[in-house]
Amino acid sequence: MVAVLGSFFTAVEVARLAAGYPGAVLGVPAVIFAFTVSRRPGGEPVPQKVMAAAALSFLAGASVWLGSQMAVHPVIGGAVFVVLMAGSIWTRRFGAAVTRLGALVPLALIAALLSAGSGTGHMAWWPVCGWMALVGFSAFVWVRVVRRVAEKLTGLPGSPPGQAPAKRSAQRAGLSPRTRMALQMAVALTSAFSLGHLMFGEHWQWCVISAMVVSLGPVGRGDLALKGVERGLGAMAGTLVAALIAAVAEPHGTTSIVLIFVVLAVASTLRAYNYACYAAGITTALSLFYGYFGQSPQHLLLIRLQALVLGAVLAVVVGWFLVPVRTGDAVRARLGATLAALTSVLDARRDGASTAKALAAFDAAAANLNASTRSHRLYRTATRRLGTAHRITPADAGEALLATRGPVHALAASEPGPCERATAETVRLLRRAVSAPADPLPELPEPAPTAPLADLDAALRQFAAALPSLSRRRPPEVAGSGEALQPPVSAA
Repeated sequence: MVAVLGSFFTAVEVARLAAGYPGAVLGVPAVIFAFTVSRRPGGEPVPQKVMAAAALSFLAGASVWLGSQMAVHPVIGGAVFVVLMAGSIWTRRFGAAVTRLGALVPLALIAALLSAGSGTGHMAWWPVCGWMALVGFSAFVWVRVVRRVAEKLTGLPGSPPGQAPAKRSAQRAGLSPRTRMALQMAVALTSAFSLGHLMFGEHWQWCVISAMVVSLGPVGRGDLALKGVERGLGAMAGTLVAALIAAVAEPHGTTSIVLIFVVLAVASTLRAYNYACYAAGITTALSLFYGYFGQSPQHLLLIRLQALVLGAVLAVVVGWFLVPVRTGDAVRARLGATLAALTSVLDARRDGASTAKALAAFDAAAANLNASTRSHRLYRTATRRLGTAHRITPADAGEALLATRGPVHALAASEPGPCERATAETVRLLRRAVSAPADPLPELPEPAPTAPLADLDAALRQFAAALPSLSRRRPPEVAGSGEALQPPVSAA
């Protein structure tokens, strides 16, 4: 939030003193740039940092031009928008460096949407384009400087950890997951552009923002449906909160600015626990921003809410029926990534190296896996309440593997021991089983006799018991009472 505040006030001063524009023209995009860049993984080499800074500056400037095109030539501008967004997803197959650069594209496109809808899309694009490029560079610098200072002062990682790519498993026949997600994004955005213009007139951009946000993060139909529901509920809650704040606080006063950044800080904190609360916070902050600069009258809140809900519905419908990514496939891929991260933790302990980065990467992989199993948890809760049986699913395997998080952290705080080689061999066998779940699982090494390694081995055996759910064979049924999966390891 320090970086976001610094970026915001820098942009407002540039707009007021140098460019002669209203503060909203540069201030709102500056907040978006800094807030989103701060969530990107750090630790890349210096050349990649320089390339990312240059790319963000270029994309920030280009967002003004694209916003002007969408305001004047909506069909051409919208087509360019769709191609850029879908292309940034499709190109992720070309490695981590391309993925990092592609992750900057949504920032510029959201800025272009806000530019098209705030009136700046009708301004002469060249002067604003140059100033916006400077604001993008300023946001990048603020995030990196604040992150570096925080690391020096606290000794803790100042950025979300990156993940080492897991080894690719055998691909199913047909389109790759990245191609499927890119195609879904293209269709969802095209629908959002079309219906947004038809139903909401000059406020169409909110429908597109919602469709893009809902389609961008989830992997798998279950996760997509949940995120769409959470986005809709969050938008409604955020609209209500913004209306209540506007009723008791002066929209153009200092109190409103303070509340905006308090809401952003709370939303960022709650993202790890509940996406609906995060969506509510972002919707509230954007509404307050435009209210502060006189661009969001209260009577537009209902229109904005309707557009946000429509965009979320479009994203869910397209992702559910058009070349969908199965939830089981998504969970299987993230199971492999989590096991690979666990291998890195055990390797670091064996080599006598620090486990801080490997442990952070494991936590990030486990968080992704947890997101993919949310829909299964709701399904399992429903079957328990109804007293019916449910089949073991890939998400059951995910739940079992997530139980290793406590033992892994306890192990990282203990001294290395000789029994860890057997645990590392267990993880290797399980990784191979995830790649080929239909093959028989070899007998696992003997578990360690003492905690915390014994707890980790026990959790891994629970995971092994759920491995049959990853194959195409019909998995067994379990009672609706919710007992833990505990068939013998040999049955797996």
